[in-house]
Amino acid sequence: MALARDLRLEDKVGQLFWIGFQGTIATPDLRSLLDRVRPGGLILFSRNIEATSQVRSLTDTLFDAVRIPPFIALDQEGGRVNRLKPILGATQAPLDLARRDGALEAVRLHASATATALKSLGFNVNFAPVLDLSGTDTANGIGDRAFGEDPLAVCRLAGVALEAYQRAGILGVGKHFPGLGSARGDTHVTLPVIRKSRERLWKEDLLPYRRLKRRLPMVMAGHACYPAFQGRKRSPATLSPRVVEGLLRETIGYRGLILTDDLEMGAVDQDEGSETQALLGLAAGNDGLMFCSSVDKIVAAHDAVLAAVRLGALDETRIDRSVRRILRLKKRHLVERRRAPFAPGAVARSRATLAVLGGGRSTGFDPTARV
Repeated sequence: MALARDLRLEDKVGQLFWIGFQGTIATPDLRSLLDRVRPGGLILFSRNIEATSQVRSLTDTLFDAVRIPPFIALDQEGGRVNRLKPILGATQAPLDLARRDGALEAVRLHASATATALKSLGFNVNFAPVLDLSGTDTANGIGDRAFGEDPLAVCRLAGVALEAYQRAGILGVGKHFPGLGSARGDTHVTLPVIRKSRERLWKEDLLPYRRLKRRLPMVMAGHACYPAFQGRKRSPATLSPRVVEGLLRETIGYRGLILTDDLEMGAVDQDEGSETQALLGLAAGNDGLMFCSSVDKIVAAHDAVLAAVRLGALDETRIDRSVRRILRLKKRHLVERRRAPFAPGAVARSRATLAVLGGGRSTGFDPTARV
């Protein structure tokens, strides 16, 4: 794989973007979008998923459609957030697994079966585990998507899940930094303000990131506002240099990839435009910019970053720092490891394992769904 300095600017900028799309096949319009943006990551939602062979065919097409091997991701947490329900059936929520006798083994089996299926279906990234501290209350947009409210228990269970993903060849993503457990609103629709003290956030919400920082290939920044770190400015932590570059990168010492959550969510001021959001995301220190739905927003954001570099408003060395991290991870996990063969039998065995663990409450409201 080429070094960052050897890539054309268009390829470098493309590597920063993680994009969603419509449909269950690679249409000419989607291929045109991929040719223009050259994304570093692609994200599938329930709208893209119908059946086992269809998903593998789609991920194969996506993988081959861009010159630099892409991250291909989805949110397969279990419970309500279950993109693969047509394929894997209903699955247990993380909180339900955490409350069982033998929780560590239950989480390991759940993560291992999930990752095995993902690998066979052509994915290489799962946007999990959730590291937020939350009980059953869903007012924060998290609820039973978390492993519970005890930060030490979350560290243990998330660590087991990450190990299972890694063994199966899937990259895990810890989310949503610095933590949405204390939010009183869902970032998909509004900007919550979390007024916990710096000391409590450090001891509680940030503990999983501190403990697991060397085991997390990627971290996703969340869209709540934290006055303890951001001061009086009311904006998402995702777009705050104090939180992303200052807290996560410098204070905690995290060295992996940092991704924004979807920049089309309600917590982000959509009136500012995707161009502004993309540039703010890079200024904050993020390596990946996520736009999950709108083609117009994806193109506008991509073109704005490209133009900013060409005009000298954004230093190309800033882009290079992120691209180096991206290419290192891709070389290790996407290039040096062969793409797994399609194995319908492995997917069926994963479904059977997950069924033994119990179906769970997968019919509840999924706040992450995109229609």
